[in-house]
Amino acid sequence: MLILIAVFAVRARAGEHPVPLEKNTDAAKCLECHEDKTKAPHVHTAISMGCTTCHEVKVVDKDTTNVDLISPSEELCFTCHEKSKAASLHGPYDKGGCVICHDPHVSDFDKQLRAEGNKLCLECHQERRTTGAVALFKTAHEFAQDEFQAIPKINLDPTLRLGHPMGTHRVADDPNPLKPGEKISCLTCHENHSSERDKLVRMTEYKGKKVDVCDACHLTRDEAAMALAQKTTDEQVAQREKEQKTLGKQSIEMPQRTPGPANKKP
Repeated sequence: MLILIAVFAVRARAGEHPVPLEKNTDAAKCLECHEDKTKAPHVHTAISMGCTTCHEVKVVDKDTTNVDLISPSEELCFTCHEKSKAASLHGPYDKGGCVICHDPHVSDFDKQLRAEGNKLCLECHQERRTTGAVALFKTAHEFAQDEFQAIPKINLDPTLRLGHPMGTHRVADDPNPLKPGEKISCLTCHENHSSERDKLVRMTEYKGKKVDVCDACHLTRDEAAMALAQKTTDEQVAQREKEQKTLGKQSIEMPQRTPGPANKKP
């Protein structure tokens, strides 16, 4: 199973509200101040269901209102999104720290992710020096230094394009052999939430069988290389045959040399 990190319990509680609210305050009232929670390329579907889908308004007295989550933060997402029971779970996912990678409201990126592509994964898994607590994606969600350094790290080259799981292995920009038209990334080889394989390694379909993604990828690359080599050989053979036919035809059609005059005897 993937090494589980000691993810903190995400303190996403809003706490005391700046102004008093009525107990039955509806989403329209919330959006008078929090309209930014609905404006972005990607908006959490729960927003359309109303703020009280996830938040609870608690009127303490006429001057004090608390706004809290309806469930503990580490359990809230799983009230709608069923948690996987697979053998290997991503650390934050296992601990209910979904908002480490996802913005609970809006984002510029698909699935409300906090970053795009490998940049998301490398926020935690890239080897780097730290001093003190680490604020992920410049948000209020922090890891203590020892917690952050306990997360498995990879050491890539300065371009962040190669170096995992070994020195010359590509992690970005190269074509994905298993999905033509796409580029290779962390998620080419690893699942984001859960897997039956250690280190969240993917299983994928290859010729009707479920196989390790590493095997599927390298077998596909080998087959493509063999097919290219065979094509090159076939083209070379065809070219030689064409040249031989051309030479043979030229030999047959070559004009006969006109005989010179007979030698005359003196």
